[in-house]
Amino acid sequence: MITYYLILIFLYLLGLIVSPLRLLPIASLSVNLTGTLTSAGNYLALFDIFLPVGTLFTVFGIVIVIEGAYFTYKAVKWVYTKIPGIS
Repeated sequence: MITYYLILIFLYLLGLIVSPLRLLPIASLSVNLTGTLTSAGNYLALFDIFLPVGTLFTVFGIVIVIEGAYFTYKAVKWVYTKIPGIS
């Protein structure tokens, strides 16, 4: 029950922090940038036959997520150990 309310407070605070972003108008990418990204995707698709570029990006993303989670764990553990009376 206490955990539920702590998470609820956290979500409300997060919503309060993010609320100014909701006031911004919905934007879209320019036509030139969209065309560039499409062309880059086509060029990468040509290399995908020889070298699995999509798989490399997926593995790179997974490594980034795992490293981020590990860093978050270490940061929370460091903060936790800084609280007096907790070892």
